[in-house]
Amino acid sequence: MSRTRQTGFSLIEILVVITIIAALVGLATPIIQNALDKGRVVTCSAHLKDIGQEMFLWKQRHKDHWPSESGIRFLLVLHRDGQIEGKDNAVFLCPGTNDINWIPGESTEPGTAYEDWDTLDSTMISYAGRDNKNYRINKNDENKEVIAADDNEFGKNHKYATNYLYADGSVSTLDIDADVRELGIDLGGLDYVPVGPDSPIEHFQKLLID
Repeated sequence: MSRTRQTGFSLIEILVVITIIAALVGLATPIIQNALDKGRVVTCSAHLKDIGQEMFLWKQRHKDHWPSESGIRFLLVLHRDGQIEGKDNAVFLCPGTNDINWIPGESTEPGTAYEDWDTLDSTMISYAGRDNKNYRINKNDENKEVIAADDNEFGKNHKYATNYLYADGSVSTLDIDADVRELGIDLGGLDYVPVGPDSPIEHFQKLLID
């Protein structure tokens, strides 16, 4: 007498497979998130590099003088003076933030939010700019003068690292674990580096987020 072989999976087998897949997804998610965040750090660094190059050109056109503005306006003179326009305004946004530089409900053209110089605010740009009123830039020591950085205003632009731009156009990345904690810098329980007058890092105290 022949027997009929059963095909398909039992409920238990299906549940086992689902459990394994869920476990694998759980393990893979942090890895994927870390990879995405590192990608944002790299893109952000490239944006600051572009800002540094544009600032060099701006200075050439202004007799080697730095902008007289401070904070975000120190950087946004590049748009105000017509040097950065249209889609190029994307350099003012870090991909790890929700900042926008267009006017919601009116225009999605990058940079439209910068047209009204008097109503600029820090949600329109992801970077803090030099407090040029209180901290004049030493032209003979530009490789040590920080002029911009991730503003980290609402926590952090991206995990684990803060990018910052020197006056000579070079960009560095401060790693939270390798650089900050190993140097014994007290972040007061924060997992990011605050930027501005109250920052625990001297270079960042010379920046403003508004």
